[in-house]
Amino acid sequence: MLMGKSGSAAPAPANSNESALSLNSSGSVKYAKGDLDGAIADYDKAISLNPQYSKAYYNRGLAKYDQGSYADAIADYDKAITLNPQYEDAYVNRGLAKDGANDLDGALADDNAAIKLDAHDAYAFNNRGWVLYRKGNLDAAIADYTIAIKLNVNMAQPYNDRGVAEREKGDIASALTDYARAIELDPADDQAYFNRAIALDDKQDFSGAIADYDKAIAINPKYTEAYLNRAGVKSEKQDYDGAIEDYKKVVELEPNNSSAYNEYGLAWYHKGEANAATIAFTKAIEINPRNADAYCNRGNVKRALSKNDDALSDYNAAIQANPKCAGAYNGRAIIEQNRGTFASAKADYEKSLVFDENAVEVYSNLSSLYEAQGNWTAAITYANRAIKVNPNFGQIYNNRGVAEFHQNNIEAALKDYDRALELDPNDEHAYNNRGLALQSKGDYEGALSDYDLAIQINPGFVPAQHNRAWAKWYEGDVMGAISDLF
Repeated sequence: MLMGKSGSAAPAPANSNESALSLNSSGSVKYAKGDLDGAIADYDKAISLNPQYSKAYYNRGLAKYDQGSYADAIADYDKAITLNPQYEDAYVNRGLAKDGANDLDGALADDNAAIKLDAHDAYAFNNRGWVLYRKGNLDAAIADYTIAIKLNVNMAQPYNDRGVAEREKGDIASALTDYARAIELDPADDQAYFNRAIALDDKQDFSGAIADYDKAIAINPKYTEAYLNRAGVKSEKQDYDGAIEDYKKVVELEPNNSSAYNEYGLAWYHKGEANAATIAFTKAIEINPRNADAYCNRGNVKRALSKNDDALSDYNAAIQANPKCAGAYNGRAIIEQNRGTFASAKADYEKSLVFDENAVEVYSNLSSLYEAQGNWTAAITYANRAIKVNPNFGQIYNNRGVAEFHQNNIEAALKDYDRALELDPNDEHAYNNRGLALQSKGDYEGALSDYDLAIQINPGFVPAQHNRAWAKWYEGDVMGAISDLF
């Protein structure tokens, strides 16, 4: 984060009158109290009385910057520097304003000029580090933050900013050390707690992350990004009620935040509340009719409710809003596959992968599609790709096992079913399929055990009931077989 230098009521040049000096001082007092309009009015008057008063231009630039008027602030800093080319603070703050206006090259030039004028200015090095970070030069940014820290070991901001760059480089341990030091120096720094929470989340220390988001919010109860991130962590912990409360707070603070409503809807969806999810997604779309994710997510809800025509309408709207919306192509393909239109489903799955080549669900779906067509080799190929992306995705091992079973590679199938159940011990499909594989080897006892487990997980699982009936029949338990079938 960039750091500005405050203004002051320094004396006006000798040729300015006492009224200009007084007005500049009055403006600085108002600025310190947060009365930006009042401060600017006083600086205007001071400048009208003494157009050569560089400090008044500088101070007015500070107030304009705080109002978000970057162009006006830059114009005032320009004038201050024209009147006083050695005005190092003006270069520092003009760099801030240029950064705000996304003129990173201009900001970097001003930071360089400030450092040339004062090579011991920690603020200038810190600000240059931020600009370099924004330009993607992480190593150079870290080097500047380090210099800033050496110049002023008790300034918290460079530690925080260096932590941000270190985390982006993947050095979580160093980032956490820097965030801790920033918090030690400034315990009221909500941003340092926020950044440390992100790093703790990276380490999957969800409790630690939530604790830091709690602190950030306690310091700044209107910190919407902290509520959003805390909600995300709670969702990872499957605390959907807690996530919903955080998203509710976000939309109270920012009622026109379409993205927040979309996330709010996802939390409701994961909780199993389809109606509440649909309401939230619809609100997101009302706020931003180009929110492709909200259309896609609403489509997923409708598909789960078997409202496939409505779902297709939403997926099409998502693609129209964002032709690169991978999830919409995937959702549309699932419906097409279920309707037996395999060619269009395959095209949509492949389109989805163009925009998200690591979408493990899409590879899994393609594997299922080829299984439905009896193309076991292709099914295995896509299952292998899914496993390469995510070796811990249990469902895909089950899918690959099915294809291997149909290729009469029973041992490979059993190995995959074992892995699927290791990853998800409640997968009734994997138990049923492993039962079939064991039954094909004549191991009826093992098969019956697996069918029992499948039915125990899902008492209404008809395929397992039928398969158990046949196993009992082959074992000579005719009555047991009849019981399962009828």
